[in-house]
Amino acid sequence: MAPQPSIAECDRILTAPGTVLEMEEIVLHGRRVRTWKHLPPTFRSFFLSSLQSYSDRTFLSSPLPVPKSFRTRQSHASTSKDTLDPRENVTFGEVLQMALRLAAWMRARGLGVGSKVVIGGRNCTGWVVAFVATHLIGGVAVCLNAWLPREQLVYAIKMIEPSLVLLDEDRAEILGPYQHVRETGLPDMYCWSETSYLPSLMEVFQTPTDAAKDVLSDEGLDGLGPESDAVIFYSSGTSGFPKAVLSTQRMALSNLWSGLVAPSRAALRAGLQPPPLPNPSHTQRTVLLSIPLFHVTGCLSWLMRAFFAGSKMVLMRRWDVKEAVRVIETERVTVIGGVPAVVNSILQSPDLPKDRTFDTVFYGGAPPSKQMAGEVRKRWPKAGLVQGYGLTETNAYVCSVAGADYLTRPDSTGPPVPICDIRIVDPDTRKTSPTGQTGLLLVRGPQVMKRYYGDEEATRKAVDEEGWLDTGDAGCVDEEGYLYIKDRLKDIIIRGGENIPSSVVENALYSLSSISEAAALPLPHPILGEVVGAIVSLRDETNSGKVSEEVVIGHVKGLLPRYAVPAMVLIHDGQLPRNVNGKILKKELKIIALREWEKREGASTTPAQGSEVSSIRAKL
Repeated sequence: MAPQPSIAECDRILTAPGTVLEMEEIVLHGRRVRTWKHLPPTFRSFFLSSLQSYSDRTFLSSPLPVPKSFRTRQSHASTSKDTLDPRENVTFGEVLQMALRLAAWMRARGLGVGSKVVIGGRNCTGWVVAFVATHLIGGVAVCLNAWLPREQLVYAIKMIEPSLVLLDEDRAEILGPYQHVRETGLPDMYCWSETSYLPSLMEVFQTPTDAAKDVLSDEGLDGLGPESDAVIFYSSGTSGFPKAVLSTQRMALSNLWSGLVAPSRAALRAGLQPPPLPNPSHTQRTVLLSIPLFHVTGCLSWLMRAFFAGSKMVLMRRWDVKEAVRVIETERVTVIGGVPAVVNSILQSPDLPKDRTFDTVFYGGAPPSKQMAGEVRKRWPKAGLVQGYGLTETNAYVCSVAGADYLTRPDSTGPPVPICDIRIVDPDTRKTSPTGQTGLLLVRGPQVMKRYYGDEEATRKAVDEEGWLDTGDAGCVDEEGYLYIKDRLKDIIIRGGENIPSSVVENALYSLSSISEAAALPLPHPILGEVVGAIVSLRDETNSGKVSEEVVIGHVKGLLPRYAVPAMVLIHDGQLPRNVNGKILKKELKIIALREWEKREGASTTPAQGSEVSSIRAKL
């Protein structure tokens, strides 16, 4: 039997001249980088090719707008299977026609290459059409975080000075009153569905026009190319207000080709041929989109992959596991994923039929437990497993892993994709750390953002002169180049000078079969500075009387170093709080933990001074 090829050998084969993933070195923004040679040059060219190739296929199964009267009644009622959920099915061809009409309407308003168009709303057909139409005219799609409060919505729009704002009916209700208050500095706003709060675009979508045909020509697209501005996603800033992450066509589209790497490496490592590129002759896959389209993962990893493969996307208003299971069954979903919590909740759902199988399970965006890969493989043994790591600032993929490599390294996010470089450095000196040592993760490549729009100081702090992005994540790399994310650097728990990654504690907690979710948190200590605390939820709430704090702590004592054993574990009633992307909200949990910690005898919120901690570490 031939020896298994190394990752470097796989990458040499995959990126050889003449292959789809062939690379070339070019100079971008004064820096020499490796790029995907055959990447589509623009979103416009990619969308036109995909929408025409898969024209007759169903593209979107999308919830229709819910009348306000019904939404008001539902806000006071619990969710049930009988909840009204009218849906529409739209083909690739129909999306193209609606997008062409909207693009023609925008052109008639004077918009074109470089015009910034804000798109704000839940996952629905209108969002996708607005995103495509913006790119058909060479505009910059500004993906507004729809769940921000009113003040931050206004701030996020004004900070990038757009030409136009397109919204769903809920955002129209929130922002509609500003339409007639010109001193707010907001541009014209329209709603893509029926509403009394803003002018509607329904007539634009439904009315054929010769101008739509003109959009298909290349006229008026001077200057549009791979280095043109393309997308803005929002990333939370330290002040609580969002930062606008601006990227070019090449930066954002790089994720398309980067997404091919993990399955192709896995095939080569297993002695197989890499999977072929998708084409209209292949059986269509049905994908459940469980995260927002305004998030870089939802848009660039899931939506763009659906365009690429001609997949059907099943959209949801918001994440709800009961509703997810319902549409998995009714729509015959074959691909699931998102953040690990989404997969975990589906995996544990008692409503999902035991014989339900999936073709692919993909997740990223937060560190999964070491146990998750094995649990997924046990439940769905034929499903392809893919895990990835990336950031808003890297337009998704930095590293990825699939198949047997993931099963044997379940706490790794895989090696970097071939166009990307990573370094682990000391966060203070920025000197490269030894292999296996945890430090600050830096990333460099053609997919790293152009800048934070309107915030040059924040850009300089994030990306140095050589193009290295400070991710803010703590991690390490093994001898074969696999990356292991340990924590956000600021969330590392420091007990008496010992650095304790939350993931280490959480993995020990997850090894107790009754634990569904776990979050390790720092608790203040007057001598040690910090000690470890944790909040967990249980798989079966009927176990709440059987699983105590003492039981949990006793379980992890044999798995963790003494200094990493939690001093306090709280059993949370129900699921842990999460944001719209499914990530656990540790800030909220820290408040809960701190209140309980302060009640306990001997607890203090006064941390030790740095000199005391150093002295204690020496004694330990």
